[in-house]
Amino acid sequence: MRKQNWYTMLITGLCMIASGCITDATTELTKAPFDATSQLTNGTTAALSEFTDPLTDFTSSTTPGAEGGIVPSRAKKRLQIFTASSYENLRADISRGHGEYLVSLATLAGVPSGQVRQFQTFMQDSYSTMFEEEIPIPESTHQIVEIAWAAGYGQRR
Repeated sequence: MRKQNWYTMLITGLCMIASGCITDATTELTKAPFDATSQLTNGTTAALSEFTDPLTDFTSSTTPGAEGGIVPSRAKKRLQIFTASSYENLRADISRGHGEYLVSLATLAGVPSGQVRQFQTFMQDSYSTMFEEEIPIPESTHQIVEIAWAAGYGQRR
């Protein structure tokens, strides 16, 4: 009986040691891909932040009811980012002469609320010059920004 207890204790001890080794090895194998991915994505995350920071800046600056000092260069940059990222939606709204993207464009450009309807009509009337077939999208985007800016904050300078 004494020999049986010794075998039981030996087998139990070996199992505990083996499970500890397997656990450590398993943990290392499990962590290795994560560590490698973290090292790779850290560079990607840093590069991605160059693009997301202006967007974050844009979205945090468009909180309804948030008034404050307008920095013209930042306001125009937000307008440019919005116009570039919403180009097709703006095109549709401008062709109709109304829509949420066109109202957002007016708001970001600083068009006074009493003049938004007039701005929408003006943008619709300018549709054919802003969206000519020969004009590349970046140039068209630039025209939209400049027209909107001139109707809003640019008019006040």
